[in-house]
Amino acid sequence: MRNYLIRRTLQSIPIILGAMLVSFIILSLVSDPFAAMMENPKVKLADIERLRKAWGFDLPVYLRFFKWFGSVLTGNWGPSLLYPGYSAREIIFRALPITLQVMGLQFIFSLIVSIPLGIISAIKQYSKTDYTLTFFSFFGMSMPTFWFGLMMMLLFSVYLKRPSGASLLPPGGIITPGMESAPFLARLGDRIQYLILPVIVLSLNSIGSWVRYMRSFMLEVLHQDYLRTARAKGLPERRVIYKHALRNALIPIVTLIALSLPTIVSGASITEFVFNIPGMGQLILNAELKNDYPTAMIALTLSTVLVVIANFVADIVYSFIDPRIRYA
Repeated sequence: MRNYLIRRTLQSIPIILGAMLVSFIILSLVSDPFAAMMENPKVKLADIERLRKAWGFDLPVYLRFFKWFGSVLTGNWGPSLLYPGYSAREIIFRALPITLQVMGLQFIFSLIVSIPLGIISAIKQYSKTDYTLTFFSFFGMSMPTFWFGLMMMLLFSVYLKRPSGASLLPPGGIITPGMESAPFLARLGDRIQYLILPVIVLSLNSIGSWVRYMRSFMLEVLHQDYLRTARAKGLPERRVIYKHALRNALIPIVTLIALSLPTIVSGASITEFVFNIPGMGQLILNAELKNDYPTAMIALTLSTVLVVIANFVADIVYSFIDPRIRYA
């Protein structure tokens, strides 16, 4: 296992560098951070040319990449063009904790709900329970996030009211103005109110798809010969399902979960935009639309690194789920 970990770590380095280089080249081709300046009549072309030279935009793309990569390694992530006066690192670290809260809760909630429902749907195949879970799964998979988010806001923030007349849940944002200096428990309760709607909206699609995958993988395993043997030996059905069948059915689910992990950092742009959440999803969207080159590149780099790490972790988890898998 140790040799495998060392080998995979060394293999990950060129993969990350290659993905960063491709992202850098694509951003260089599709975005120009000086486009808005050129449209401003108060900004002189000579000043723009000086900025291009100061930031290295007069160099070829590959030289600009190595210059940018060297500055990133030293902690200099460049200025944020979308938020003048702030560095890209400050903007990223301001948005990242918010996205981790929203996407982390969504990820955990979806995982806790979808795996048991998928097992129940497989065990009760073609029953009323299975048909009901199938209906809600397809409903969650097909529901547009932006529309469902607006409907949830309309229901819980407009129609449903508290006895005081206030909205049952806040329609958007992340914190009530003035609560920044409140005690921790008060701030926690306030934050939870703002997280309920976006977490539910984001979880709907994940739960729907993961339930279907879990059901499909469990059905494949439930009819294997080794499970018939386990039942013939007199093992309780619960032990047959949760100790023998579930472990094998979880292997492909681990892959799906690993592929979903990068969204914890990159966020969900549409949902964050609908609920006005100042997280990574909305930041990446605004940075790409408004040519905030340094911020967009750092956000893409974080997502790339997390994709590689998530697949690395998934391979390791395989060996714990299935004892037959061994890495040399």
